[in-house]
Amino acid sequence: MTNKSTLIALVAALAVTSGGLGLSLTNGFNGDATTQSSNTASGLMMGHLTVEAYDETGDLIAYRQTDNEVVNTGEQCILKMLFKDGSSRGGTGTTVCTGALTTGWTVIGIGTDNDNGIYATGASNANKEIQVRLGNETSTTTGLIRADATSTTWTNGTNTATTKIELAKTFTMTSGNTHNIGESGLFNSTTIAASGLLARQTFSDVALTNGDSITVTWTFTVGN
Repeated sequence: MTNKSTLIALVAALAVTSGGLGLSLTNGFNGDATTQSSNTASGLMMGHLTVEAYDETGDLIAYRQTDNEVVNTGEQCILKMLFKDGSSRGGTGTTVCTGALTTGWTVIGIGTDNDNGIYATGASNANKEIQVRLGNETSTTTGLIRADATSTTWTNGTNTATTKIELAKTFTMTSGNTHNIGESGLFNSTTIAASGLLARQTFSDVALTNGDSITVTWTFTVGN
């Protein structure tokens, strides 16, 4: 993947992918919190990922925030949605756009691999930018299966506010085993085999047990 700034002007025209908001924690809690950051384009397009975990009584037990990372396949899909028929993906190689281009990236998935994800067939190096799936998605765990965002918030840009979208999903664990959630991805389908990955990010593990919940919020902003 090239730097996120490679998307800036083009993504501004794509309604389904706007965002980037830094959040801070103002109240203490009996859990753990981490903040990660990476180089982000100044103005134009930025992205952010926030993860909050709660126990079964509603107490905050973990907090994570970091810049998100748009993968190469996501960049290519954005261009093809802007400039080509959505049914004609075309292209060759390990970073070709995959998944349907008739819908936006509104599906959030989580997983337990906070290192490497799954790469396109034939990929020559294991960079996060060329990943096409989560490393170990919780695709069969009741309550933790990928799903459409349950909250979508748009903010129209003005001369005092940036244009942004926030996509959030709360997963509640209902199985008895502990799951250490350390990754999330934003997809355009709930069907794993047919989906395209727009962005994936990893974070330090969040341990979930039966009754715990985790809320993942993907934010994109366009503008300064």
